[in-house]
This record gives sequence, C-alpha cells and structure tokens, in this order.
Amino acid sequence: MSHKSRWNRISFFTKKIFLGKTRVSISSVLICLLLVGCSQDELQDKNKELIQAFLEYDLNAPNKEAIQIQDELFKQQESGPFSNEYNAYLKDSYGPYFSESGYNKFVSRSQALEFHIAADKYDFETTVSKIDVEQSKDTPTNYHFTVYIDYEKNGKDKVNAEITGIAVLRPDGIEKITYLGNKKLWRTLMTGE
Repeated sequence: MSHKSRWNRISFFTKKIFLGKTRVSISSVLICLLLVGCSQDELQDKNKELIQAFLEYDLNAPNKEAIQIQDELFKQQESGPFSNEYNAYLKDSYGPYFSESGYNKFVSRSQALEFHIAADKYDFETTVSKIDVEQSKDTPTNYHFTVYIDYEKNGKDKVNAEITGIAVLRPDGIEKITYLGNKKLWRTLMTGE
C-alpha cells in the first residue's frame, strides 16, 4: 500500500505542477493577445489622426501662405512652380503625411494645393467642420473618410457639403488618397460656378 500511496502523491504533485504551468501559459497567452490588441488599436488611432491632420490641412482653404509662396515663385522664375524652393515647401507641408512613394505620386499628379489654388482663384473659403475616419474591415490598410465642409464665396451664403474618400496607408504614411462623392463641390471650386 505504501507503494501505491507514493505513486498517488507523485501523481498528485505532477497534476498540480501541470495545472500550474498550464495556468501560467494561458495567462501569458492572454496578456500577449491583450498587448497585441492594444498596439493595433494604437496604430489604428495614429493612422486616423494622420489622415485627419492631412485632410484638415488640405481642405481648410485657401492657405494664404502657400498661395503667397507660389505667387512669389511664379514672379521670380520663368521655370514655374517646380523650383527647388517650391518643392521644398511642398515637401515640408505634405511630406510628413505621406510615404515617400505616396508623396511623389501626390505631387506628380498636381494634387498638392489643388483646393487652395482653386479657392483662392475663385474667392472661395472652405472650412472643415468635422471628419469621420473608419478602418476598412476587409482591407486593414484602407481607411474610409467623410469630411464635412462649409464653403462660401465672397463671404456670402455658407453651403454645407460632404466629401468622402479613401486613404491607403503604409507603415511610413499615406500611400494614396482619393476624394470621392461630392462632384458638385469639386466643380464649384475648380470652375468658380
């Protein structure tokens, strides 16, 4: 009998050790999952903040400083706005929001200052009142946004509008941003009608 009781005690201690190790392992896994979940939420929040900051900069127009710099450079040089000074200004203004390739595409497609130039040319003022940004469930690098804008011409009659779009993000910034939706606002800004 003493032989069986010894095995029972060993079996009892083995079970206790096994259960203890199992609890520690499960606790470790849960903590890791919690930390990974938190870091993903933090990344998602940072991405949303980046998109919001870009949209506020791009859509609160006109940016008088940018227009003044562009006008001065046009006057000084016959080579147009793509001087080193102008490129440096664009890089300082838009570069922090974009990945390197995203910035190059954005500038080469003449999207930089598009709103600002049109708003200045046709005496419009646009003001961002609210921005909603949501991460795509299907494609986690894509973020859908809606920007609520007030715009007015010559200080008369404010009109509310929404601009929707999508931003594609990479680890180092926005890779691509596309405005969708309200074509009336685009036509109004780009043609002055």
